[in-house]
Amino acid sequence: MLMTALCLPLAAFAISACGATQAEIAKKKSDSDFHYKLAYGYLFDPKPENRNVGLALAEAERALVDDANSADALFLVALIRMGRDEHLEAARHYERAIALRPDFHFARNNLGTCYLALERWDDAIAVFTDLTANPYYTTPGNAQNNLGWAYYRKGDLAKALQHFTVARQLNAELCPAYNNLGLVHLDESRLDKAEREFSEAVRRCPGYAEPYFHLGRVHARRAEREPARQSFQRCVQLSGTTPLADRCERQLAALTAGEGSVQ
Repeated sequence: MLMTALCLPLAAFAISACGATQAEIAKKKSDSDFHYKLAYGYLFDPKPENRNVGLALAEAERALVDDANSADALFLVALIRMGRDEHLEAARHYERAIALRPDFHFARNNLGTCYLALERWDDAIAVFTDLTANPYYTTPGNAQNNLGWAYYRKGDLAKALQHFTVARQLNAELCPAYNNLGLVHLDESRLDKAEREFSEAVRRCPGYAEPYFHLGRVHARRAEREPARQSFQRCVQLSGTTPLADRCERQLAALTAGEGSVQ
């Protein structure tokens, strides 16, 4: 009420004060947009050698100093924090961006992904359920796959199977959906179905390492040592320096030693 009263047309002094305030706000928003564009450029420069994540984060956070309600700057900070595995901080920024812009679907999807990383399964389910019901979300297969993963990690294999199947139907090239379907079948000892799904994943995405690990597990359960060895070896070749590579190397070593203990 007080702020409204100060801006009444009858108060000449108040008009001047309010006008100055509006000009200041406009200047801050302009400054915020300038820093946001710098941040975006540092993060997504077409020339990889010109990209600088540290400067991108600094500029995006500077944008928020000038305009704390910039949904775009909030998203950019969250994206960078997410890339650094700072999922809790990323989630907080995504939540603020969505509160400001409820139709910010990319932010909502990434928020759900952060919840998955934080093992907040029910929160992730709520986010991805909302996305799967939204007709304007352009990659519903991804949301279905992520929703299935949340249910899988909760131990609800029936719902996980349902959503992975829908994800595959919505996007036949979504290789993680095949991999995840294979995981459900493997957990329930349907080895033939598991093998078909993992094989389809690598057929469609030859550079996708994880299905090779699980194919090795399938072959090892059947005591098919040579196919298991080839699958684990391929997984090692594709995984680089990742935790998955370590898992594949351990299983390959166990298989070579004749232990046959594959998890």
